[in-house]
Amino acid sequence: MQLRVYALALGIVTGFVFAWARLTDPETFRRMLSLDSPRVYLLMGAAVAVAFVGARLVRGRRALLTGEPIDWRPGRPMRSHVVGSVLFGIGWGITDACPGPTAAQLGAGRTLALAVAGGIVAGVWLQPALARAKEHLGRRAEAPLGGVQGADVL
Repeated sequence: MQLRVYALALGIVTGFVFAWARLTDPETFRRMLSLDSPRVYLLMGAAVAVAFVGARLVRGRRALLTGEPIDWRPGRPMRSHVVGSVLFGIGWGITDACPGPTAAQLGAGRTLALAVAGGIVAGVWLQPALARAKEHLGRRAEAPLGGVQGADVL
């Protein structure tokens, strides 16, 4: 329960920061996507730099709230990463809204955020089903056709 209280507090602080940085305003993203303003790009670059350094500083230590060890294994980029990032970019371009500040946008009364939130919920709901379908198709592609084994063909 205590972890949820901390998560809620962090979420509230993040929402206020998003609003303060005007990341709840679609005009901010419209100007960014039309390359009229580098502000959001600079903000994202700073966030990546801080996260890069911070992640390396905490690796091998224990999490403050849970005590679990902090560790990860880097993975190679996969096709699904590219497809997901393209879909993310298309959604961002259509809505002028990033999924991150959606809750803050809802709190600010921005009605377009309802559509973005609906898209987020739909994506989270559909992802496991799509992953299972992809896995099923992969197994079918590996299965022999009509029960014929490779040695039977020769």
